[in-house]
Amino acid sequence: MTIKKRANHKRWLICCVALATTRSLAADTEFTPYVGGGFTYTDNIDRTAEDRQGSLISDLSAGITTDIQGADGNIDLDYELNQLFFSHDSNENETYQTLSFAADKGISRTGFRVEAAASIENIARAVDQNANADIVSGDTIENKDASVGVSYRSNPRSKVDLTARAYTDIVNNEDDIGNYNGYGAEFSFANGESVKKLFWQIDASYQYKESKDNDDDTAITLYRQDIGFQTLSGWVPLVRFNFEDYEGTSDADSADTLSWGPGVQYFWTKRSYLELSYNFSEDDNNSDFWAGAIHINPTPRTRILAAYDKRFYGDAYELLLSHRSRRITNSIRYTEEAVSFDRDLFSSDSTVEEISLSRRLEWTTVLTGRRTDYELNIFHDEREALNATADEQNDEVDGIGIAVRHRLSRRFSLAGRFDYDYYQFISRTRPTQNDYYRIYELEGKYQINKQLTSSFGIEHNNKSSSFASNSYDETRIFIDIRMQL
Repeated sequence: MTIKKRANHKRWLICCVALATTRSLAADTEFTPYVGGGFTYTDNIDRTAEDRQGSLISDLSAGITTDIQGADGNIDLDYELNQLFFSHDSNENETYQTLSFAADKGISRTGFRVEAAASIENIARAVDQNANADIVSGDTIENKDASVGVSYRSNPRSKVDLTARAYTDIVNNEDDIGNYNGYGAEFSFANGESVKKLFWQIDASYQYKESKDNDDDTAITLYRQDIGFQTLSGWVPLVRFNFEDYEGTSDADSADTLSWGPGVQYFWTKRSYLELSYNFSEDDNNSDFWAGAIHINPTPRTRILAAYDKRFYGDAYELLLSHRSRRITNSIRYTEEAVSFDRDLFSSDSTVEEISLSRRLEWTTVLTGRRTDYELNIFHDEREALNATADEQNDEVDGIGIAVRHRLSRRFSLAGRFDYDYYQFISRTRPTQNDYYRIYELEGKYQINKQLTSSFGIEHNNKSSSFASNSYDETRIFIDIRMQL
């Protein structure tokens, strides 16, 4: 049973429905309200190593999904309320909500667009306590995120290709850790298609976040510029310039870097090229260095990018391999970025406001058959503290997920999945913690009629930890039904 997190702030739903109703007057609209209910039985409601306790959880739900497509804008809304009742302790009964909302609207034919987004979701309170926490077992907090922005896009067929965006963002967490108000801007300025002799590409961004609960704030400024000459032979001599400035909560997570140098690109097709440059470093973090990249884009469905550079923390890498055919989609991506107020790998002793280095490698393969779909996902996430005195120095997770869905008939399908995750938490003051998670699930879905759908299945969760008291074993059986109104 897929059910998500807390609250009774019904004004979110009222505002979104009002906005959807206003826009629907001159647009194609799909508006689907629904209700549902179900039961989940777990043999270890608290997910403890000892003193296991079972519970039967009843769930009543109601929600709406909306898709509005206008002449120059759209609105997507998905909102759900869940009321849970626990047989082992009625004091645990609670109301939960989830929201996914996105809207954008063009302003006449000016190139400007107004956009808005909001979300409400459950996240683990702390991944070192229980990374697979959900609202049935507890250990989750509600995360709310809302943003509003304005963007602009020029005509790329002219002499200038310009995209720009300014935005403001607000994040609230139920436990008040990592709450912030923020704003930022970003732009990309390049030569248009009508420019034949010159080449330039300028990318810049600024991001500011201010804590709502203390005096901590961070500011991240990024600037990259390439400018050169286009030649008939495919060679593009250029000069590149890179600047980064990180203003963290203290000197320990603050840094800046500046480099520049000559380079060259060689295009063997219109979209595929090789780049090499020698860069003079103007900061104390790096010495002068070579940098390079290869872009291969033989068709719109195939793209390969591999790049090496240096940033404020030293060697930096980027990788992207993607290919899509009629039935198979493959994607491998590796990225590195500095982040602040980030709870993706938040652990108990982390200082979430500080700037830290985030690395992610993900490989996803999807195979779509006539009656059977397969999905493979392999990933590595890492959060490294820039502050050498921080208690939590490095959090990592490696995972693999396999999912298969088979359609036995037009109405009935079976799905199975297996997830394996390995977490490692390296602390300056405590022993290293290693956690292993395994999830096995088998689920069936049956469409009773056009409006009525039922799902049922069994799920087994297992966690083994180097801290024995954090280990647990749990089995769930669930059944629910959903009716469109």
